[in-house]
Amino acid sequence: MPNLSQHLFRQAETRPEKVALIDNGRDYTFGELRDRVRRAAGGLRASGVGPGTKLGLMVSSRMEFIVVQQAIFALGGVVMPLNIHYRAGEIEYALQSCDLEYLFIEGGFVEQLGAAPEARCAHLRRILVLDPVGALGGTLLMDAASVMQGAPIAGPVEMPADALGLMLSTSATTGKAKGVMLSIGNIQSNYDPTPGWLGLTERDIILCALPLYNTFGLNQCISATMVTGCTLVLLPRFDVAKVLDAIEAYRPTFLPGVPAMIQKILSDPATPTRDLRSIQRILVGAASVPSPLLEQIRAVMGRDVVVLEGYGLTEATAIVTVLVVETDAEGRLLRPRSVGQTLPGIEMMIADANMQPLAPGIIGEICIRGPNVMQGYHRQPVETANAIVNGWLRTGDLGTVDEEGHYRVVDRTKDVIIRGGQNIYPVDIEEVLYGHPAVAEVAVVAAPDENLGEVPVAYVAFKPGQEADVETLREICRSELAYYKVPRRIVVLASLPKGPTGKILRRALRDVPPVASDQPHAATLKAQSHDA
Repeated sequence: MPNLSQHLFRQAETRPEKVALIDNGRDYTFGELRDRVRRAAGGLRASGVGPGTKLGLMVSSRMEFIVVQQAIFALGGVVMPLNIHYRAGEIEYALQSCDLEYLFIEGGFVEQLGAAPEARCAHLRRILVLDPVGALGGTLLMDAASVMQGAPIAGPVEMPADALGLMLSTSATTGKAKGVMLSIGNIQSNYDPTPGWLGLTERDIILCALPLYNTFGLNQCISATMVTGCTLVLLPRFDVAKVLDAIEAYRPTFLPGVPAMIQKILSDPATPTRDLRSIQRILVGAASVPSPLLEQIRAVMGRDVVVLEGYGLTEATAIVTVLVVETDAEGRLLRPRSVGQTLPGIEMMIADANMQPLAPGIIGEICIRGPNVMQGYHRQPVETANAIVNGWLRTGDLGTVDEEGHYRVVDRTKDVIIRGGQNIYPVDIEEVLYGHPAVAEVAVVAAPDENLGEVPVAYVAFKPGQEADVETLREICRSELAYYKVPRRIVVLASLPKGPTGKILRRALRDVPPVASDQPHAATLKAQSHDA
């Protein structure tokens, strides 16, 4: 029977001296990581952790996150990574709604807990604090140092494939976060083959500037390292200067990220003076790659760099399609806005409201079926029944499929703007605005209108040192879009609000004051970042 830590133990057996992780300039071999995991697992077991125990992990991107995660896996427990930006109410909701029994938290985040969480969280038994800041108050708090140095376990316990391994919070872009239950079998069916789907081997070096509390970082960074035996360079957060330094220092070959991250790297004034040509592959998730961005990537990192675009979601464990982004001889994207074909073992269809398949080219809801589909939302049977119908996961994404099985994501169901009965997909407008060379970020959302119901409003941010005449942007929209798609307003912001992976949050933009941009240069507003 399987265990989610088995890959680490296997790598430590076959290549104990190979560098597995570089964190804050320090190398950790597979053998050393395995030994740390054995000791942490022993300490956690002595504290009462065992098969099925649910533990919240609120630790930044550092070596200890991986050690604790793998230790819980080794014991057969369930890990729920928590967003490190959560405040007291959000932490409490996760603890309560997912019945977490233990919380492993970094000392710098303890103040975010609020007072006496144990009084409001019935299942909570212990709060283990890594590197505590000051004296620990409360009846459940204890220094995690002794736990990390427990008596080593012999090895991972065997678990059934249908046992839970991970619980992940949905991004909550459309409502209250839900705990997605992923079994060991879910993860093995998706995380394990991901490196092969992406062309990664033990010779690669992965640069991770993603947070580790969502499936993107967990899969493409931690799991990919354990499965292949390659090396992971871990950054505490996304910072362009540190990314540039890390690329030159460690010569990574693989860079996973979202378009906004890649754009910031390419637009930084220091980038032209840096050598970024070690990067051989880039995986972009959460949004499509426009042709100007692809050309920038090739100009900076070399014509041979492979740019992959992935589509997936937490409820489907992680990734479900992959596309190699390419252009024709004139520089135009081949299969624009396609996310590729389904990966082996996964089924997808475009369905109507009655869950019946639609013909190629017809817009409908993207549905997914396969061993990667979640077990459900924790303690939310109604939400689970709405999401999974006859084995098919309803994604809430709108899309089409062509005759060759290439899928195209049109938009989120909830993001469609209905103007006087006409459906407007924000991505259509965003793609046009991204075509302007000064535009770095774009998002289009609905604004209420007395006569039409809703109208589109575009929010843009420019590249450093560049700007554009707003009327020029509007004129581009008029020339390339049907009249009803032209934004009622174009609002310029210093930057667009984003979630932890850098994905632009439309819901946060709906709270931005609706300043009209009718003058040649719009007033620049500062949007506060909102974390998913």
